Amino acid sequence: MQHLRQRFKSPDADKLVRLHKNIYLNRNDPKYHEKVITYLDPHSPEAHYKLGQYFENNGNIGKALKHYKEAMSTYPSPYYFPASGSIRRLTKEKAPAVPVSQAASGSTAPRTKSKGAAAGLKMLLLVLLFINVLLLALLYGPTAVSKVVSAFMPWSVGKEVTYESIETAYVLHFPYGEPQKTVEEALHKKALQLANDHPKQAIVLYGVASGVRTADNQAVPLSDEQLKTKAFVVAEYNPAVDTSVKIRFLQPEFQKLRTTAGAQLIRTALEAYASDHGSIPSSIEQLFQPYPNNYASYMPIETISGSAHVRTVFDGSGGWVYDARAQDPAHRFYPNVAWEGASGTAAASTSLPFEPVTVTIDKSAHLLRLNAGQMVLAELPVGLGADGRTPDGVLTVLERVREPQGSRPGVYGTAALGMGEIAIHGTTDEASIGANRSLGCIRLTNEAMSALYPFVPRGARVVIGSGATGGSGSAPVLVQPELLHPGKGGLGREAEETAKHRVFQWLG
Repeated sequence: MQHLRQRFKSPDADKLVRLHKNIYLNRNDPKYHEKVITYLDPHSPEAHYKLGQYFENNGNIGKALKHYKEAMSTYPSPYYFPASGSIRRLTKEKAPAVPVSQAASGSTAPRTKSKGAAAGLKMLLLVLLFINVLLLALLYGPTAVSKVVSAFMPWSVGKEVTYESIETAYVLHFPYGEPQKTVEEALHKKALQLANDHPKQAIVLYGVASGVRTADNQAVPLSDEQLKTKAFVVAEYNPAVDTSVKIRFLQPEFQKLRTTAGAQLIRTALEAYASDHGSIPSSIEQLFQPYPNNYASYMPIETISGSAHVRTVFDGSGGWVYDARAQDPAHRFYPNVAWEGASGTAAASTSLPFEPVTVTIDKSAHLLRLNAGQMVLAELPVGLGADGRTPDGVLTVLERVREPQGSRPGVYGTAALGMGEIAIHGTTDEASIGANRSLGCIRLTNEAMSALYPFVPRGARVVIGSGATGGSGSAPVLVQPELLHPGKGGLGREAEETAKHRVFQWLG
């Protein structure tokens, strides 16, 4: 669980690369690639390739070749072939040209004459060899002649021989939402390992998304044929005939999970708006107004199609459907894609039930867990109130604010989720995380709070207790929830979410 707590990165940290604890490298640093090699990874193919380009552009071909060769020492990598091409190009450019005087003189004539004599002698020997073989073939009959002619004639129809081998199927489990590159690398490595252990077998690996917290490196033989229908990726490798591992992605399970999470986020905000105003908004844009009417921060991407566009009727073209006339949350807002219904047939994704976004605070573990329905979006360490001042119970997020002002600057950190007398907020006192030091509020580091804030809509439930109160059980952890962000210009991203002239009085 510990390894997941740091994977929920801040959108503001895209240019930072962590070295150690609180020491980072900035990608905008002119010396960034040199520092990567010195302090982080001396064999980094990216850093060596970029340095090769730098030295080449500055005319230092020797150093450029050195770094290009070092970039090629890591295979496979995206920089292997570009580095190889650069080496060939630079080596060709460095090759000395034939002097003009020598080209113009007749000094090359003896060599030309010598090459012509050698070619003629070689042709004579081949003709004599052919005649001898043909004479031997005639000596042993027509069948032999046929074989000899077949051996020398370039027939237009080739021949491909395939030797049948035993196909062995295995299963490899991945967490929901595992990055595609990580999946590819794990399947490639495991297929080669299994082929080495079983050289006479054709290896088939089925990748299945499940509730595991880390990728399972132990491939197990396929014992249940139903798992084939649940696989989202297949890797095939027959060492007898294949030169590479063939990987095919099938069902986009992790995109479906992210889409489900995005739908529940907006549905929760809609229910909160209806509770406050007595009716649902006529336009979805009303959820993204400046504070205090910022029910949500943005319209999430519907990740199956990659669209955040909102339509009023279902047409299956991607994005979302918002029907203000619908009577229940599931039909009011849903993905504009075909969804597999209970019967297994394609249906409109209104079959996706509404389950509100829930924040669970496990006081005994000092852990915050963010659920969108049954899916866990994040697990983050928290600090709590001293002497049991953080109350048990079920609360509701009543207001959302960035950079809240308190009795002293920075007391509530980068953002806060207000719940009446207490709030979930950021802090610069990182030593208080995992401890009981506050006056009752729930604290996260400023970095964690900035990352969490956009995924918690107004109206989200907050369940506070000890143990697994309101926990996820076997629910999968959805890594990289930041992929729900629509990027710059997305609906709601321009809304002002600060309260410029208000001083908040939470317990702190």
